[in-house]
Order: sequence, then C-alpha cells, then structure tokens
Amino acid sequence: MALNLVFYCHYFFQHFSTQSGKPISFLLLMVWSCQVQAQAPTYQQYSESACLLIADQVERFKQQPQLPSYQDALKNYHRHCQQPIAPQPKSYFEQSTPEVPPATTKTPTPPAVMEPPVTPGNQAVLPIEVATDGLLTQLLWLLLILFAILAFRLLFKGAWGLSRNEMLGLEAERRLAKLLARQLPEGYSHYRNLVLTSTMGDLTEIDHLVLSPFGIFVIEVKNYQGWIFGNQHQENWLVHRYRRKYQFQNPIRQNHKHTEAVASLLDIDSKAEPSPIYSVIAFSQRAQFKTPMPDHVLHLEEVHRHIRKISALGRKISDEDLLRHTARLNLEATKAPTLRKEHKIQQQGQQVLREIN
Repeated sequence: MALNLVFYCHYFFQHFSTQSGKPISFLLLMVWSCQVQAQAPTYQQYSESACLLIADQVERFKQQPQLPSYQDALKNYHRHCQQPIAPQPKSYFEQSTPEVPPATTKTPTPPAVMEPPVTPGNQAVLPIEVATDGLLTQLLWLLLILFAILAFRLLFKGAWGLSRNEMLGLEAERRLAKLLARQLPEGYSHYRNLVLTSTMGDLTEIDHLVLSPFGIFVIEVKNYQGWIFGNQHQENWLVHRYRRKYQFQNPIRQNHKHTEAVASLLDIDSKAEPSPIYSVIAFSQRAQFKTPMPDHVLHLEEVHRHIRKISALGRKISDEDLLRHTARLNLEATKAPTLRKEHKIQQQGQQVLREIN
C-alpha cells in the first residue's frame, strides 16, 4: 500500500510540474506530504467485537475529554478500528469419525510392565542399595552424637577428667604462684598443693603456704565469677552471676581447717596470741565483693602486699623453729603426690554420701 502511494505521488508531481503553473514550493510540499503518508505506520486492526467495546468507551467518556480513559480509547479506535476484522466461522463437522475396527476373538495380551529408563541422572535404585544408604545415614548420625558428647565432656570435664570449676581453680592457683614468685622477697618458702592430715583424721589440701620468719600464711584460692555476698560467721556464701545464684562453703571456715592442720603438723598452739599462722582468702578478679569483707579476704593481686604488711609487724618465728618447720613441710611435700590420690578418693566418697543424703 505504501509503495502504491509513493508511485501515485511521483505521478502527481510529474503531472503538475509539466502541466500546471503551480510554484515549486507548493509542489515540494505535496511531495513531502506524500512521503509522510507513505511512511506512516500501519497498526494491527482489532476484531469487530473489540472495536464495539472501544467505541462504547469513547461514547461513555466523551463528556469528559480530559480523562486518560477517553483519550486512550479514542486513540485506539482511530488506530485499530479503521478496518475491523470480521469473525471467521469455524467448521466443527469437517472431521470424519474414525472407523472402529471389527472385534476379534484373540485373547488380549496383558500389558507389558514398562520399567523406567535408566539415565545418568535417574538410575534405578535396588532395594539393597536403599538399605545400605539408610544404614550409612544412621551411622553418620551416631558418629555426630558421639562427637557432640565428647565435645561436651571436654568442655565441662576438662581434658584430664576435671570439672570446669576445678580447671578454673587450678588456673587461679597457677596465677597466684607466678605472682608470689615475682613479688615475695628472698628467705620466704613457698609450698603449693600440700596434702595434710587434719585434726579430724581426714586429709585436706592446702592451695598455697608461705613460710617466713614473720609468719606462716595459709592461702585458699577461689575463682568464682560474679557478685560475692557473705560475712565471716555465715556457713555458706552466695555468688550471683547474671540471673544465676548458688551457694558455696564459707572459705574462711574452710581455711580454718587448713590452719588447724598446719598447726598440728608444726606443733604450734593455734589458740596462742598472737598466732604465727595467718589465714588468707584470695579471689580472682572475676569476683566482686558486694558485702564488707575482712582484711584477709582479698583478690589475688593483693596477696603479696598483705603478706608484706603483716611482715612489717615484726618477727614471730625463731631461726630454730624456722628450720624445723621447713624440714617438716619439705617432708610433707614429698608425700603430696601419693596423698593427693587418697584425698581425691576421699572427696569422691564424701560426694556420694552427700548425694545419698
């Protein structure tokens, strides 16, 4: 259609250029108009039913020409409804009914069982393979559970069968041993983890013992974390960490048993005044005291200053007694590994009795 229009315009231009007296500007304008019309886009024509709907929309909104609905409908009508497509009837009876073959007396053969094709992405799984996969899955889960139990045991029992609290206690004891080795002056003897026989006949373990001419310092180490509540006369103290609260034995009473065992070993009258044996309770920096504490209840970093302060009061042990005390403590230190095993068994028996009660 566009090609015919071009030929028509060309003919019109030649005709008017030779036979009419029109100016050349008018003729150029006519040629440009023909070219624009030749290049005008052609739009797909809608069916008659669609055009009727668009015409109805134009009629409904013609009172409000500023609406986008009216403008779009009018534009679509001018573009797509110039030559509406008439509906084409469909023939539903052209196909012939297929003839049914006559029935035969043959015995029908059973349908063959179609097996799914085996492809690289869809291989047939045999029952024995299914059972093997299930067994492997159960074995894998069992190994994961055993690994979790082992990790839990190592976390809370320690690599050497110790509980987490015991591991933290050993850590605090090692820290205090390093501090005492650096801060104490010469002439002070330091003993660690001595196991002595108490006045009740059972075994008791002393975390640290410092022997000096100015006194004997029996040190009990605690590595609790949280707020500490207690006083000298309470049977149990309280540690409060976040929302958890639990009690532990009064460390002053616990260390009193240790000082009595030291006095019994060294033949010292514990009731004599002033006594050369001093009790010291050392908490780690993880603990915060929330009630007033005695002077001998302090943190690890303050132990050496406390010993120096008491040492400044004067000498309380003679050279002869100092040599005798050193000999006895050295002898007990050699027995400590064997006695420590017996003490461990004793603690386990006491724990069983507490659980039974």
